[in-house]
Amino acid sequence: MKRKCVVYSLVVAILIMVGVGVASASFRTGEVLYWKAGTLEKQGDYFTALDIYKRAQKHFVKEGNTELAARCRYAFTRIEKIKLEYSLSEKQVRNLIKKTYPGTTDTRIDEVITEGRLPHMVIGGTTYYFANCLNTLYHLYSDFRTREEAGSLGRISKLFDIMMPYVYGKDSSPPGRVLVNPLSYEAESEMTLPRDTLPAEGLFKVWLPLPLVTAAQANVEITAIYPEKYIRYPVKLDGDIGLTYMEIPLGEITGDLVIGTKFKLTHYEERFHVDPARIGEYDTESPLYKRYTASGKNIAVTPAIGATAKKIAEDETNPYRIAKKFYNHIVYDLDYSYTPHAALEATGTPESVFVNEHGYGDCGAQSMYFAALCRAMGIPARAPGGMQLFPNPKTGCGDHFWAQFYLPNYGWIPVDTSAGQLGKYMTKLTDRQKEDFIEYFFARMDPFRYLIQVDVDIPLIPKPDEPLAFEMVLQAPMAVCSEMNRNPGFMLMENWKVVFKQISGSSATAKTQEE
Repeated sequence: MKRKCVVYSLVVAILIMVGVGVASASFRTGEVLYWKAGTLEKQGDYFTALDIYKRAQKHFVKEGNTELAARCRYAFTRIEKIKLEYSLSEKQVRNLIKKTYPGTTDTRIDEVITEGRLPHMVIGGTTYYFANCLNTLYHLYSDFRTREEAGSLGRISKLFDIMMPYVYGKDSSPPGRVLVNPLSYEAESEMTLPRDTLPAEGLFKVWLPLPLVTAAQANVEITAIYPEKYIRYPVKLDGDIGLTYMEIPLGEITGDLVIGTKFKLTHYEERFHVDPARIGEYDTESPLYKRYTASGKNIAVTPAIGATAKKIAEDETNPYRIAKKFYNHIVYDLDYSYTPHAALEATGTPESVFVNEHGYGDCGAQSMYFAALCRAMGIPARAPGGMQLFPNPKTGCGDHFWAQFYLPNYGWIPVDTSAGQLGKYMTKLTDRQKEDFIEYFFARMDPFRYLIQVDVDIPLIPKPDEPLAFEMVLQAPMAVCSEMNRNPGFMLMENWKVVFKQISGSSATAKTQEE
């Protein structure tokens, strides 16, 4: 009997050791895969790395290693940003150009590809092109402007007619800032997430954008946020960003999840009358000056950008005139193009650096570049934004960012390089009309705006405990949910619908504010 017990004990011990060995081997396999995926990601072989991260996560989930399983999920988000932006092979790009511009010769396409200005990335030894590279093609090469392409501000054929009353609007206001021509809007934004796309259980954390109250954006009224019972952070309409925050227990959701907001706002046209000789001295010790002249995550002030700023500014020392030089440089010397924002964020490439190196960018990228040039010269600057609200359906309403620079005795001066730059692409205008249109967007700003935040890279409140699908701006809702492998923010951006309706407008009412 004693001998049997000894044998039995030995068998149990062996089985335990074998079990521990299997578990240990499995755990080591997960760690090896995770290390391998990380190495491939650093080498730029993103898509192979993604497959290995997924394999590693399965091992970590099996072993209950929640920390490394979560890190794998975070990697999924990073790489999906790149995959969404750089999705076209060279063959697909060539076919797209031929389909869009049937008369294009292979020789001309070869020239474009060889020049290398279309946004592209080498991933695992293969060159992939930006999904919106045709927009770049249109704006960089005049021979491809045989038909009108849509930009971030929409189609431009009617834009001059819409803007003409503002471009040629006269006023006899005193020096300083003048707010005129208010337009009032009501808006409804909503998204529907099918129940079968969400986990059965888990906490769905959502940040919703809302209008920010400023001097130029007033009479803000939030008429609905739903589902209201899940709001966990009070509606915030002041400070740096407008938002509210929800926590939704998915176990309580039986049907499709519908999230939305309704609000009203009034936005004024801004007109600044600046006398360069009356600009005061900067308080270089003030919080405002230190914050808005510092190098930031996307408004990065690098040595190369500093050198560019000094070259453009030449011997000029007046901040107003320096800012105007930067505006003219971006408008006339650079080009407009959609920008691979998500991929830049995933690779840690600042937007200002991208524009400085490539010579083009869209509204957000150009605005951040303008701000970086200003900061390099000790001029406080930032990139506010939200949406552009042009009333004509053909011009469209869409996400938009612009810029501001700060002058003592005047305040924040508005600048919109990409809106002004549209004048270059309005082929039916006279040279004088183009110049007038471009001139308008320096120190003046139309009332077709919906402002959400005063600058890019504003932290959300409360701070997310996981990476967001897009961190730079809050133009569409962002969300995190640890029970989902795909970042829910991508779903929200795909499903978020916003409709604005202009409900009143008058050029007779005006507010005057001198700063």
